[in-house]
Amino acid sequence: MTQGSFLFADFPIIAALILLPVLAAVMAFCAQGRHRLVRFTLLLGAVTHTLLTGMLFFAGKDQDPIYKVTSQWVAFDDVGGIFLALTSLLFLAVAVHTVFWLPLEEKVAYRHEPSGVILMRDHTFAACLLAFLSMMTLVLASRNFGLLWVAVEATTLVSAPLICFHKGAHSLEAMWKYLLICSVGIALALFGTFLLALAAQNLPSSSLGMDSLAFHMERLHPGWFKAAFIFILAGYGTKMGLAPFHTWLPDAHSEAPGTVSALLSGSLLNCSFVGIYRFLNLSPSMLRPFCGGLLLSLGLCSLAIAAFFIIRQTDYKRMLAYSSVEHMGIAAIFLGLGLGSEPLAMLHLCGHSFIKMALFLTAGNILMACGTRSIAEAGGMLGTVPRNTVLWLVGLMMISGVPPSPLFVTEYLLVSSGPLWLGATVLILLFAVFCGMASGFLKMAMGKGGVLKETDFSARQAERLWFIPFLLLLAALLAGSYLLFSYELMNFWMKS
Repeated sequence: MTQGSFLFADFPIIAALILLPVLAAVMAFCAQGRHRLVRFTLLLGAVTHTLLTGMLFFAGKDQDPIYKVTSQWVAFDDVGGIFLALTSLLFLAVAVHTVFWLPLEEKVAYRHEPSGVILMRDHTFAACLLAFLSMMTLVLASRNFGLLWVAVEATTLVSAPLICFHKGAHSLEAMWKYLLICSVGIALALFGTFLLALAAQNLPSSSLGMDSLAFHMERLHPGWFKAAFIFILAGYGTKMGLAPFHTWLPDAHSEAPGTVSALLSGSLLNCSFVGIYRFLNLSPSMLRPFCGGLLLSLGLCSLAIAAFFIIRQTDYKRMLAYSSVEHMGIAAIFLGLGLGSEPLAMLHLCGHSFIKMALFLTAGNILMACGTRSIAEAGGMLGTVPRNTVLWLVGLMMISGVPPSPLFVTEYLLVSSGPLWLGATVLILLFAVFCGMASGFLKMAMGKGGVLKETDFSARQAERLWFIPFLLLLAALLAGSYLLFSYELMNFWMKS
């Protein structure tokens, strides 16, 4: 896949994909107090975005000269198109879930604390969600590194208020931590972008357009490009959740509602991955080993940090956050290996997005039911919230790479096809992560009874929100089964 392999460059459709969610956000914000209209606007924005994405795909490839100017700024190549479809579908799933979750969350919250609870107003929440969708779309559509930086920074600004849905001291602290750490990371990425401009100063075209730079990438100054890549990896790696730049991620996920955590982990991290992938694609052949080595180091560091903190973790939402660090590390390792491993990294991230989004939505249901993020206090869930518990355990198996999870195929290929030392290290760390997560999940499902009873009002409400996580896990199961069947069929033909 090259920087210039356009999926589609029709500017009106791309502009609609970016601007219509903003328009829907304004409409939702202006509908203050009209709760049904707010939720309808959120759902309409999500459905419209998905339909426009479908139009982009069914229209086929387009290299019409009329789009020569606009395609230097916004257009979708194969990679951007894949993640656009993923983001649009997952946002639609979250929007549907949110339409049913918001009124139930308000009922449960005010029943528990009729005078002291403070929640974000639904019109503000829906507006921020739609603006978040718009900025993620702009990240994936950007064909200029300056515009890419602006879009990634914008995702930080519009998503930060969402972390503070349950207004309190801890959520406010998590929001500011997210803002400060990600802003420092984005500042590093900006400096890396300046260094890239220095590396390209002797090229015929001095712009930061991805396609013009890719065409002349062997003529980029190696010293300046090395420095640029280091800062880019640190900057966008912060937003992607790569260790040791991941420190915002556990706090943000633990304090944000399940729907927001699902988008942060299932979509936003992918956008940051695309940013790193864009820069990696520019690296001259002589610098590929250097860039790959950095990615391998950060990937292994992420796996080790995740394994260390997941073991004996007491907060189930923080556990899921460290699981995201683990899988971002695996994607970084795939990128670092090169040799055609980039499609495997994208496949891994697609599978991770579906499964982790289902897990975070289920975690939000569990939090609604139990009112706690403590693994010990949420014990005995199989008898109190059985639907959510089954989804919780199935999600554990799938995020851990147990077949027919799609992650099994990618992790198996990583362990078996890479260097022996790398495969052994990754396998040991993956096993440690699985042991830590399984211990916590099983305590919640079948451990000593916690604060929840089957007849509790909150338990009954949480059990009504099982359908969207179920659909996401079902889609991941079907995709994993197809991948396993295709892989076995390919091996059969090769042997015969």
